[in-house]
Formats: sequence, C-alpha cells, structure tokens
Amino acid sequence: MNGLIERYKKIRKKGMLEKKFKGKYAFVGIGNHSINNLYPVLSYLNVDLKYIVVRSEDTKKLVEENFSTVKATSNLEEVLNDNEIKGVFVSANPNAHFALAKQILEANKNLFIEKPPCNSSDELSQLITSEAKSTGIALTGLQRRYSPLYSILSTKAKEANYYTLKYKTGGYPEGDELLDLFIHPLDAIFFLFGEGKIENVKVVKGKGTIVYLAQIQHENGIIGTLEFSTDYSWTEAQDILTINTPKGEYITENTSKLVFQTKPKVMMNIPLEKVKTFIPQTTTLYQQNSFLPVKEHNQLYSAGYFSELETFLHLCEGGNAKNNSSFKELNPTYQAIETLRVAK
Repeated sequence: MNGLIERYKKIRKKGMLEKKFKGKYAFVGIGNHSINNLYPVLSYLNVDLKYIVVRSEDTKKLVEENFSTVKATSNLEEVLNDNEIKGVFVSANPNAHFALAKQILEANKNLFIEKPPCNSSDELSQLITSEAKSTGIALTGLQRRYSPLYSILSTKAKEANYYTLKYKTGGYPEGDELLDLFIHPLDAIFFLFGEGKIENVKVVKGKGTIVYLAQIQHENGIIGTLEFSTDYSWTEAQDILTINTPKGEYITENTSKLVFQTKPKVMMNIPLEKVKTFIPQTTTLYQQNSFLPVKEHNQLYSAGYFSELETFLHLCEGGNAKNNSSFKELNPTYQAIETLRVAK
C-alpha cells in the first residue's frame, strides 16, 4: 500500500512540475491586481514571460531586480514585433485598456485583457471589429465565467423560475463602481441566464455612496432582481445569488460556496408542511476548503483566475479550451451598464 501511495505522489509531482506551455509571452502592467492575482497563477503554470511592459524607468528597474529572466521594457512595439511572443496579457490602468487592446490585435497577437476591456458599448463594437480583422484572439478577464461554482450553476440555470442578486460593498470613491465592481456580478448573470434587458431602475445616492435597484427580464422568460450597493461595508461585504426553482433554491456565497435547499412538497395545492413537520434538506454542491492547502481550494482557483488564464494559454497554443469571455459575449453586460449609468 505504501508503495502505491508513493507512486501516486511521484506521478502527481511530475504532473505539477511538467512544463505545459511552450510559447513565450508578454505582460503589460504590474499593478496591485496583477501582482496579487495574475502573476502568481502564471508562475504556478510555469509560463515563460519574456517581457514585462511598464511606463516608468523606476518601475523598469524594480522589474529587472525582481524578475531575473524577464526583460523590462517601456516599448510595446518591441514586444509586438517579436515573432516569439504567443500572447500578451494586459492589466494596466483601465482607461488604457481599449487602446492597448486595439494595438495588440492589430499586430495579430493573442490578447488577454483584464476587465474592463473598454468603457462603452461603442468601444466594445470597435474591439469586436478589430478582433475579426486580426489573426489573434481575445479573452476578457471576467473570471466568474471560469469559476467552479459558476460552472456548476451554468448547468442548473435552465431550471430557474427567477433569481435575486445582492452585491453590497463599502464606499468606492477611487473609481467607477459600475465598471470596476458591479461588472463582475452583472456579467455573471448574463453568462448564466442569457441576454436580457434592465428595467425599473431606481438609484439611491448617499454621501459618497450609491445603490442601484433594478430588474432584468431575460429573453428566455427568467426574471431577476438586483441590488448593487456601495452603501454597506467592505469588512462585511455581501455577494449572494439566490436562484429559485420548482424543487428548491440554489444559494451562493461569493464564489466560495454553493448550496441547494429543498422546498416543502405540495399535494393538491396543500403544503404538506401544514400536515407534518418539514425539515429542509441542504446539500453543499461546492465549497472552498481552507483546511486543504492545494490548488483547488485556493481562492485564486475558486474565484476563476486560474482557469481563465489557463484557458487563454491553451487557446494560444492550439489546445482544447472554450473562450467564455470573448468580446461578443460581453454585449449584454455593456448594454446593461449603460442603462444603469443613464439612470444615475
């Protein structure tokens, strides 16, 4: 038995250390999000980063000191003219994303672009056109489309009658709450339930805070209600999606937990719980386990960062992968954001 266990561990270790991706890549940007979420995944995947593109000489020096095998440069053209580069990751200032995306696609390079890829539906249409003319492909970093929890929910969404979504944080004075914060849960809704139209928008403004209350009528008949708020707390932030179905409810906690809770049965329009005691049955369909220090229970994996980056790499190297976040997929998301913005 011990010999079998050791053999399994050896095979597992070999699989983890094997180099899966052969191409060379470049990364534009080295901000807080990149350092905390994206670079660690690329390091785990043993991706060969040839360039990191930065703006300032000070940052260039820091990159050279901390990334011994990477060339730091402020010249994007140098990167785009390098035939070795299979793809370019972009996570820079969001206001620069649109121009960078166009430039990279026009150079026929594959593009991973962090959200938001642009600021409006008009810019999104331009990116769709740029990609159509390019030999490169584009994948947007909306990681919920790649998270294990939402992958499970995508197979359950067709059972839905309706849903409610609450996404509540603290104040956000430093940016655009629609494109920086609310784009994630809003985009995930369209991923699950398909195209739809935002209706009955109510906006509540406070001192540096904002709340959006709205409904979504999806083309498949499913109705959703939304509460997006910065009038709450970052310490006790809430991200809860409840999907009502004939048999029960699917309830999420961020991307870390998904449960299914059964409803009491009804016979001849009579709730059986009025006749006998009903004990709800709750089944955990997914849960990030903080006790086990392995990849599958790391928050970067449960949030979807790992799978979105791995998907992009497979697409760059001809592997079997599905792009869930192409520019075309984002049309409903941007239309909804613009409806909310007008109401503001």
